[in-house]
Parts: sequence; structure tokens; C-alpha cells
Amino acid sequence: MSFSKIVALPVICLYILFTFSIGNQVSGTPTGAPAAACSTMTPDHGVPPQTSASPYVTIPTLVLDESVRLTLLVNSTGISTFKGFLVMAFDNSLGDTAAPIGTFSEIVEETPAITPANYLNCLSGSKNAATHTNNIEKVIVNLLWVPPSGFVGNVVFKTTFVRNVTTFWVKTLSDVISVSSTTTTITPSTTTTPSTTTTPSTTTTPSTTPSTTTTPSTTPSITTTPSTTPSITTTPLTTTTPAGAPQLAPWIGTIFLALVTFMLASSA
Repeated sequence: MSFSKIVALPVICLYILFTFSIGNQVSGTPTGAPAAACSTMTPDHGVPPQTSASPYVTIPTLVLDESVRLTLLVNSTGISTFKGFLVMAFDNSLGDTAAPIGTFSEIVEETPAITPANYLNCLSGSKNAATHTNNIEKVIVNLLWVPPSGFVGNVVFKTTFVRNVTTFWVKTLSDVISVSSTTTTITPSTTTTPSTTTTPSTTTTPSTTPSTTTTPSTTPSITTTPSTTPSITTTPLTTTTPAGAPQLAPWIGTIFLALVTFMLASSA
């Protein structure tokens, strides 16, 4: 066996062993960061975190009940997704060694819907950290954080984003947000039913119905057959016979006949 083959064989074995160990680490935490990561927020991937500016952001938005909606998303043109995350809230007036505060809510009625997450009990707290439930590539994550009852102060969120097993950014800082919570804010106070939903008393039937709806008595009587039709239209005036004409004609015939008879009698 040549010298090159003797040297190459151990190198290949070490490469296979390294790859297998990294693969076990990835498959060992596909459902989120373990509780052991609470103190440092650093994945145990066997490689150091990135020191460049994080291409991801955590955007806190204060809602009416003083809870905070968190949006985790990409803020770079060169990267489009991430696979894992671990996020916590801290009192900004305390140092880096302070424990996380508040709790992450599992309310799913929010709009947009809360992204399913695993909640960790870090450093004697309760559900004060949120992490991924799978290692599927993600574009955006929506979470809801509730401050401690009575807390007044400035809060900063720290998020570890995991792009892949060897590329991740630890404790990416959000903008600082002021929170003033004097009461427990799990249930929004805006869900109460308004007292103005009673039936108005103005729905009764008005008694002011006009009496002028009866049939008017002012119908003109001139709608009957007019009496102004002239009576001279029956027989034209020009067709009448003179009063003396009908009586004279019979007498003329009689006289003429009498004269003829007389003349015949005389000649005989």
C-alpha cells in the first residue's frame, strides 16, 4: 500500500466521523433549543456564532393591553429564510446576566395567527422563552409576549437566529420598547360587551298618523254629462218648409180639376 493511501484513509475516517456528529446535533434539536441553551442562547453546534451583522430582525409592537406582538423575519436581500430561533425578553435597565422576564402567550385567536412554538422555563421562570417546533425553513414568525403584572420599564428582546447548522447569529437585539403593565393582561379588556346594546325606546309606532288620508270631498261635480250641448243640432234650421206652401198646393189642384170639369160639362 502506498504512503498516500495510508495518509488518506485516516483523513477520510475523520471527515465521516465529523459529518456524522454534526448531523446528530442537527437531528437532536429539530424541535427547538433545549433548556441548557437558556443561559447563553448559543446553539451547541460545535462551531462559533457569526460575528457579522445579523440579517434577521425582531420587531416588537405594543398592543392595547400592553402585551407585545413580536415579528421575526429576514432583513436582508441575500438571505430569505431561517430554520430555528430562540427569543427572550429582558429588562433593559439590567445587565446581561439578568434573567428573562414576562411570559409568551399561547393564545391562537390573535390576528395574524400566533406561530406554533415551544415554550421554555428558563432560569426558574415559566414560559419566558420561545423556540421553534421544527427545522423547516421559515420566512416570518409571529409571537405574543405578556409583561409581568405591574411591570413598568423598558424591554429589549434578544433572539438567536439559526440559518443552518454552521451559520447562526446569537442575541440579535430588537428596538427597546416601553411597557407599563399595572394589571394582568392575559385577556384583553376590549372584549367586554358594550352596555349601549339595549333596544332603543324610540322604536314605538308614532301616534301622529295624519287624518288627511281620507277621500277628499272636493271632487268637482262637473264630471257629469255637460248640459251645455246645443239642442239645435237635431234638425237643421235650413230644412224647414214655409208655413203657407203645404196648404196652397192642394187647393190649386182642386180648383184646376173643377174648372176642367166645368168646361167639359158646358161643351156637352
